[in-house]
Amino acid sequence: MDQSSIIVFAIVLVVLIGIPVVLSRKTGRSPMEMLFGKQGTKGFFGKQKKESQESQPQVKKQTNSNRNDFLDLISKLTTYARKNHFRLIIPGTLSCDGTVAVLTALIMTRSKVVGINCFGFGGRVVGKTGDEDWEQIMNGIRTTFPSPIQKNRNQEKIVRQVLEEVGFADTEVEIVGVFTSPNVWLSDAAGSNCYTKDNAMKYLKSESFLADRGLDPQKIEAALEPRIVRAKDQKDAKNEEKQDEEKQEEENP
Repeated sequence: MDQSSIIVFAIVLVVLIGIPVVLSRKTGRSPMEMLFGKQGTKGFFGKQKKESQESQPQVKKQTNSNRNDFLDLISKLTTYARKNHFRLIIPGTLSCDGTVAVLTALIMTRSKVVGINCFGFGGRVVGKTGDEDWEQIMNGIRTTFPSPIQKNRNQEKIVRQVLEEVGFADTEVEIVGVFTSPNVWLSDAAGSNCYTKDNAMKYLKSESFLADRGLDPQKIEAALEPRIVRAKDQKDAKNEEKQDEEKQEEENP
């Protein structure tokens, strides 16, 4: 190769390497991309590039409610009752002639007595007034469970009966169903008086609950006191029942 050929080759080499390097600094594109163009997901030798884990979308698994979700609701209800000078009973369990109203909480406002009935289902919940069963769709699995509307109605009857027996027969009672899971989606639930946690708290702040209709929350709580089943009482009752069963088994082997 003569000297002139070497000079020409050197100039071409400088052009091929130098120009892409200068342009890459201005455009932010790599010199290889400037020379050969964008290669997509394949390398220059036809091999598939390994995608980073960050680029792969991950679908978050849906879950039912947990203890922290429940405690978060209790905290919100406590703040709500204290701010509005209402009375709050947790758990809202009342005994009535051998039957028990099992509620998460009872709130005595100046307009009505409100029962909070919690449900821990997550995912998509489908159900409406009149349906005997509701459906949960979560992580591709469908399951059914008894309508919370009917459960709320049953609890409402017991609370009404207790109030009547303790001298507050004309007091309005409302049971609010609350789905505590943060990822729950209620579908077709309009008119069911069932809400997500956030929507339930918004509902409790409406005029229907905050209006002053002459009720005394403290007097109602005092009247209900003999009927309240405390957590300790429930535990003691279960222990006594278990002891009775064990005694019967010993007597009748």
